[in-house]
Amino acid sequence: MKDDLDLASDHAALVAIRDHFMSNPANAGLDWDNPWIGTEISNGRLTKFDLSGNDLSGSIPSEIGNLTNLNELVLSYNELSGPIPAELGNLTNLNALILENNRLSGPIPAELGNLTNLNTLILDRNRLSGPIPAELGQLSNLNELVLSHNELSDSIPAELGNLTDLVFLVLGHNWLSGPIPAELGRLTDLHTVRLENNRLSGPIPAELGQLSNISNLILHDNQLSGPIPAELGQLGNISNLILHDNQLSGPIPAELGNLTNLAFLWLSCNWLSGPIPAELGRLTDLTFLWLSGNRLSGHIPAELGRLTGLDDLSLNTNRLSGPIPVELGNLTNLNKLSLHTNRLSGPIPAELGNLTNLNELSIEDNQLSGPIPVELGNLTNLNELSIEDNRFLGPIPDGLSDLLA
Repeated sequence: MKDDLDLASDHAALVAIRDHFMSNPANAGLDWDNPWIGTEISNGRLTKFDLSGNDLSGSIPSEIGNLTNLNELVLSYNELSGPIPAELGNLTNLNALILENNRLSGPIPAELGNLTNLNTLILDRNRLSGPIPAELGQLSNLNELVLSHNELSDSIPAELGNLTDLVFLVLGHNWLSGPIPAELGRLTDLHTVRLENNRLSGPIPAELGQLSNISNLILHDNQLSGPIPAELGQLGNISNLILHDNQLSGPIPAELGNLTNLAFLWLSCNWLSGPIPAELGRLTDLTFLWLSGNRLSGHIPAELGRLTGLDDLSLNTNRLSGPIPVELGNLTNLNKLSLHTNRLSGPIPAELGNLTNLNELSIEDNQLSGPIPVELGNLTNLNELSIEDNRFLGPIPDGLSDLLA
């Protein structure tokens, strides 16, 4: 133990912590002659306590709550179990509390709301249950709140809207239910909001359109309903808008065409209807456009041919009609083009033969007709070609026969 740690309270707490862990035979592998490698001391007081990645088992000792000068407490990547001690709420000098990747269970203590100097609270990948305490809304200096991959339930507290310094809000992969609080729209410093894989319901609040600094808005695999707010078209810095596998309905707002920094637009597996807005052709930074599994109708806009950076264009399983635009032949970076299970008609454009990077072309289950263009024989990187259940005439071009066998 450090010779310069001379304050009796910290020394006594460390002895108790050591004895607590030593009482569990599973922790015998830690070097108890010099176990505090991850500690830092200032003015005779312990300021950092880091035992991450030591395969520690057993519970977190409540005596850690006596290390009242701590700035950082890091116990991540262990096999710790049992509850988070309420006594950690005594550590009012903490800037960072990081307990991720353990087997902790039980509720998040409301006492953590006392840690008003906290910048970072990371509790993800445990087995925590119960509600998110409203008291966390008192952590006015918090930049990062990560509670994902637990078993948290009940609603997202509206009080989190008080965390106006928050940059990362990560609550995905829990059992959270109820609406997304409109109060989150106050958090204008947010860069990332991840609420995916929960049981959230109700509309997407229009107030989220106020998150002018957001780069990632990830809400997929919930039970969200109602329209996509046109206000999301104000998120000029967003790169990833991921809303798939919900119950969203109504049209795709044309305002999404204003999101010129967007790289991923994933709206698949909802109840969206109406046409694909031609305005999406403005999104020239897009690499993935996934609109499959909806009720979209009308023609495929020729303007999508401007999205020359696209890697994947998936419009399948809708009610789209009319021809395949020849302009899609401009998308020479495409690896996947999926248009199957629609009501498309007319010939396959010969221009699709320009898509020489294509690995997968799925156009089955439409009303396409005419000959299969010989130019499709240029697609030498194809691994999957699905064209059945159409009205094609004539021979299969050389080079495609093996893919259709």
